[in-house]
Amino acid sequence: MRIVVLCIGLLMATVTGASAQGRDSVFADYPAYAAFVDNHIMRRSFTDLILQLGGRDEYTKEQLDANQRQMRGVWPQDFESVTVFNRQDLGGGVSQEGRMYWNGTAYAFFYAILHQREGELVVVNFALNSNIVPIMERF
Repeated sequence: MRIVVLCIGLLMATVTGASAQGRDSVFADYPAYAAFVDNHIMRRSFTDLILQLGGRDEYTKEQLDANQRQMRGVWPQDFESVTVFNRQDLGGGVSQEGRMYWNGTAYAFFYAILHQREGELVVVNFALNSNIVPIMERF
């Protein structure tokens, strides 16, 4: 079994700009974040997911293309189902959650640290993996 690990850590010291929807890692609210993540993972649109969640300055186009190919190789079909299997309030507007996507016996596991601020939700850190163990170790 091949295991894919994608882990991008992001620290947002200050966030400035126009609308919350137009900034990397920033969403208007939890439903906007959840819809974005679910839509992109279920369709296996990993490059767009990485870019929007803050990887724009972290990877070259070649690295992103290679990652997209590798992950589509691990998960050759779009996912059909999703659930949030663990969500914890850490206090101060900070939470962490685990999401699971599946199609038959193919699973993907997503982890995020979220910060709810006045009028916006920031994805501070996220990870995507084909193995649940590294995701569960974050809780």
